[in-house]
Amino acid sequence: MNDMRHPDWSLWRSFEAVMQTGSLTAAAKKLDLSQPTIGRHIDALESTLGVTLFDRQLRGLTPTETAFRLQAPIEAANRALAEAESGRRRLEQARARHGAPYRLGP
Repeated sequence: MNDMRHPDWSLWRSFEAVMQTGSLTAAAKKLDLSQPTIGRHIDALESTLGVTLFDRQLRGLTPTETAFRLQAPIEAANRALAEAESGRRRLEQARARHGAPYRLGP
């Protein structure tokens, strides 16, 4: 984690995957992580934010109202980060092909 106010984005990616798949196990498969890692990410996120995101039951998790409120903004942020990463990769590929430094902006 970066600090107590700004959770690491890996925690948010785990949150998004649990929201999309409905389970820690399916989220772990989606992100190629272990189920205990996803569980630790969710616990850390809840601890950092000071809220309960999922109600735990014998057979899985149920998102809380807070989780549903966070879902859309987190999905949008994760899409924006993925687009930025894609742009960075394209820039690196262009640099490798042309051997010249590329700059963004003026």
